[in-house]
Amino acid sequence: MSSSEPSIFREQALKNYLQRRDQGILLRLISPPAFACLWILLIFVLVMGMLAWLVRVPMSVSGQGLITEPGQDAQQLTAVVFVPLNQRTRLHSGDPATLQLGSNGITLRGTVKQVESGAIGPDEARTRFHLQGPLTQVILTPSVAVMVQIEPTPTAHTYIGSYCVTSVQTGTQSVLSLVPGLNHILPS
Repeated sequence: MSSSEPSIFREQALKNYLQRRDQGILLRLISPPAFACLWILLIFVLVMGMLAWLVRVPMSVSGQGLITEPGQDAQQLTAVVFVPLNQRTRLHSGDPATLQLGSNGITLRGTVKQVESGAIGPDEARTRFHLQGPLTQVILTPSVAVMVQIEPTPTAHTYIGSYCVTSVQTGTQSVLSLVPGLNHILPS
């Protein structure tokens, strides 16, 4: 008697079954379309991070002041701007400035001509720069006086004595440095 009985399975089917059983099992945690979407999302986040690292935004110092009488050149107006004492080290001659006059929306451009080395108190500022009326409220604490030379305009003489809010651009910084916590880690 023979010990081998005929099998009900084909020989090729048995070989395929044994080969698949011997192969390792791949565990599929995520479907292929979701896997591709996650890679695209990762690439997008990396590209946005690089852009945020490279894009620079301006840093500025703000102050209040007034436009004074022109000096030797009747077309060149000068603004005296009072900035907080702790911002003095950030200001340098030649920094660009933007002056917003009063509430009527007139904007003038200029450059920092001089940054005084010492602090100026409210009383000294009132007497030295002849501040009168509502302009006496421009300086209330010890500040630094900054002279801003305003670019010439056809109607320059009409702005003399006007109150202005000034923003002086002192440099640029990375967008990432604006994120809380990263501003101490990243160089500006």
